[in-house]
Amino acid sequence: MQVPILFMLGFILIGALFLLNAIKSRLLIRRASNWPSVKGKVLSSEVEEDRFRNPTGKATIAFVPAIEYSYKVNGTAYTGTRVTFGVTNYDYIIASKICDKFAVESTPDVFYNPANPAESVLAPKSTEGQRSVIPGVFFIVTGILVGLVGILLPG
Repeated sequence: MQVPILFMLGFILIGALFLLNAIKSRLLIRRASNWPSVKGKVLSSEVEEDRFRNPTGKATIAFVPAIEYSYKVNGTAYTGTRVTFGVTNYDYIIASKICDKFAVESTPDVFYNPANPAESVLAPKSTEGQRSVIPGVFFIVTGILVGLVGILLPG
């Protein structure tokens, strides 16, 4: 009877971690959408390759829009690199379009955290690349089902 409970707790813990990360990301986007903004200046904008292994172990290449920008808040100069709060791996065409939107020398609005002006983002309302709550819910429900089956149908 202890093995199903251990599996249940493991699945629920993994699910809770996935769910926590997804909710945390959503809350950050919600807060940042109310941040004040200032005009910034894009210092560099290029597409970079990101090589990684996907969940099945296959080597994959994704592309990341690497954008650096400067901005001033109350006379203090800052630099930032965050475009959105989501996962920033794209195919080459989408990454290129993002870099085109934030081209070198352009002056986009930079949204900054009023409590910590060094924290900034160019597109705070973008939900692109945002983590889903589905994996977290799946693991939690699976954990509960494994636990129930283990308790109701002992070995």
